Order: sequence, then structure tokens, then C-alpha cells
Amino acid sequence: MKEIEYSRTDAKRVINFGELEGDRRSTGDSPKSSPQFQRDIPDTEVSMKKRRRRFSKEYRLNILKELDESTKPGQIGAVLRREGLYYSNITKWREQLEQGKLNKKLNDKNQKQIAELSKQNRKLQRELNQAKLILEAQKKISEILELKELS
Repeated sequence: MKEIEYSRTDAKRVINFGELEGDRRSTGDSPKSSPQFQRDIPDTEVSMKKRRRRFSKEYRLNILKELDESTKPGQIGAVLRREGLYYSNITKWREQLEQGKLNKKLNDKNQKQIAELSKQNRKLQRELNQAKLILEAQKKISEILELKELS
């Protein structure tokens, strides 16, 4: 019997596709590495961080107005979902509104009108307080007269 000696180079054997699991695929010898299959593989690359959204003052005021007008249960949540907002946005915007950061800059005409209206408001408040005092006095007088009539 004749012994056949194989050298290392002669000992190579042909490996069928799929015979090795993941090791062979990284070299490009797998059937899945052909260009037609590479299109089917989803891109697993992590995208860049999205830019932070910025909302204009008009947009914030419109949303706050819409939320203040909401009366039905669930209506506020529907607006938030529709606009893709969080309730924390709304609380910050309300704080900004109270601090006067969301108000538009007023021109001279508007400032004069505001001054006139606030003056008129103070005058009407004084008249209202006087009317309340007169009504209280009339009530007390009527109570005194009723007591005299009963006795």
C-alpha cells in the first residue's frame, strides 16, 4: 500500500457556502455578500443627533391660547400629540408669558392706548368701590328701619 503524503498546500479542501457560519461572511465569500443582497440589509448606522426645535413667539402664544380655550376632557392632550409637544413645554411657556418674555414689543401707539385704558380702569374701580359702599350703607339703613317697624 502506498501512502500518500499531503503537504499543507495540498490539504486544502473546497468549502461550500454556508458551511461556516459567521466567520466566512466577513471575508465576502458568502452568498449574502453579493451586491444584490447588500441592498436588503438595513442600515444600522446611528444617525446624528437631531437639532433642537425652536418655536417662535407667535407659535407659542397660539398654542397657549388654544390650550386655554380647551374645555373638553382630553382636548389638551390631543393638541399636545398633534403638535408633538410635551406638557413641560407648556409650563415653561406659561412661566415665560407671566414674566413678560413672550409679549411682543409694543410700539408707541399701543403703549399710549394701554396707558389710557389703565387710567380708565382705575377710575372705574374707584366708582365701583363707591357703589359697593353705598349699597352696604343702604342695606344697613333698611335693616335699622325694619327693626324700628317691628318694635
